[in-house]
Amino acid sequence: MNAPWSRRRWLCAAGGAAATMATTGLHAQTPYPARPIRLIVGYPAGGFTDIVMRAAAVEAEKKLGQTVIIENRPGAAGVTSFLAIKNAAPDGYVIGAVNTAVWRQPVLEDVAYDPIKDFTYIINMVDNVFAVTVAADAPFRTWADLLTWGRANAQQVSYAVPPGLGQSAHIFMEEVAARDKVAWQAVPYKGSAESVTALLGKQVTFSVDTVIGTNAIVQGGKARYLAIASNHRLKSHADVPTMRDLGYNVAIDSPTGLGGPAGLPAHVVKTLHDAFKFALEQPAVIALLERSDQLPRYMATDDYRRWVAQSAVEQRDLLTRYGFAKKR
Repeated sequence: MNAPWSRRRWLCAAGGAAATMATTGLHAQTPYPARPIRLIVGYPAGGFTDIVMRAAAVEAEKKLGQTVIIENRPGAAGVTSFLAIKNAAPDGYVIGAVNTAVWRQPVLEDVAYDPIKDFTYIINMVDNVFAVTVAADAPFRTWADLLTWGRANAQQVSYAVPPGLGQSAHIFMEEVAARDKVAWQAVPYKGSAESVTALLGKQVTFSVDTVIGTNAIVQGGKARYLAIASNHRLKSHADVPTMRDLGYNVAIDSPTGLGGPAGLPAHVVKTLHDAFKFALEQPAVIALLERSDQLPRYMATDDYRRWVAQSAVEQRDLLTRYGFAKKR
């Protein structure tokens, strides 16, 4: 029969257990982040999302104390990247750029994720401003010129819509076309780099593209804007009317932010939110947005989650109205 424990042995055992618990507790509270973070962008390099996220990542690193590595995964209107975000471990080391495509694509097609249940929405950062753009040598000087010609030559009109069918640019133009009773051919592209090439190569009549993706060719005299697809005119192109100025009750609402997989711990969400909010306030990011006529659009975590839930319902209704929704 084993002898009873002595008081000394009991104290030693208790002390060892306490040390183990203390070590475990310290391990559980290891500061985040402790290694580099991957930020997945579902569009090619050089487009709006890529440019903004790269600039913001550089500034966010100053707060995070770790490198933020941009990883481009274009394809399937962003679905490739959204699945990568969804399937990542919920530890904050894989996050990604998110926008309305996250909750539009499940309406358009079968995807292996739920836009509300499978993601943690962290922070919204910017608005994505679009414009109707034509090549500099196109015969259209105004939207009215394009519309007049397009009505007379409907079968010859095509327009570029990055990042694909059923997304912001396409829906916007469908609303415009419905009012004007025209039917023009939408041509999908993965991003602005492709659509700009198509526009300058005369493969499309015009494009509904991001300003940040087309500003360089407009400033360089290779293209011009006929109309802005937002509620406000551009500072650097104040003479270009918005579509609302032209009498259309339509604009593109396309904010872009950060998300992660479902189940991100609250302290990880707060750390990422605070770092990227800091990035938005830095001169380099502010200057980038101003040069590109883009707008910051900050939404804190709770506000962003609520906005996403509301937008998901609105987008389903809109896509259904135009016949884009998949058949159930």
